[in-house]
Amino acid sequence: MGRPSLASQRREQILAAVTMCVGEYGVEGTTLERVAEASGFSRGHIRHYVGNREEMLEQFMHRLTARYVERMREVGAAAAPGRRGEQLARFLFGKEWAPGDDSSAINALLWAAARDESARGHLRANYLAMERTLTRALREDYPDAPSAECAGTAYTLLCLAFAHSTLLELSFPQARQRTVDAMTATLLGRLAGYGGTAI
Repeated sequence: MGRPSLASQRREQILAAVTMCVGEYGVEGTTLERVAEASGFSRGHIRHYVGNREEMLEQFMHRLTARYVERMREVGAAAAPGRRGEQLARFLFGKEWAPGDDSSAINALLWAAARDESARGHLRANYLAMERTLTRALREDYPDAPSAECAGTAYTLLCLAFAHSTLLELSFPQARQRTVDAMTATLLGRLAGYGGTAI
């Protein structure tokens, strides 16, 4: 496999700086000047590699949210048949979804989504894709369970994952992980009760 192109590397460096700026200043406060200072590139270089401010923010939003969808698809594809939903649930409550370097930027994007149609559209599209990925896995794992139950369980697990991650940011005890693990087992056990794969 060849090395990434210089343009691709530069874009990644700039978008990482955008993520940092959004986390610190919010979407509205993220300017080309601040990104230039954080990235070490000139405004001209930033415009060359990622476009104007609006284009830069569009690329940032795509980079920030789409990779979680892609990661879910990878986790589901790598899991053993009959265990995809379980593995995706582990992913949602695992380290990759725990508070991390992106948390401040994600929180800022959620805040912006209340007022900004573009931010709202990016988040909605990607969260719906996550829900569909999980629903599809649950339907494959538990073919006897009603489709509506699989969809409802997927939505419930996503809601739990978002709430759990948010509360961990507020320094809730890590031991709460046992609570969400038990709830996950209960939800998947209910689907298994329709005659699908036992957990």
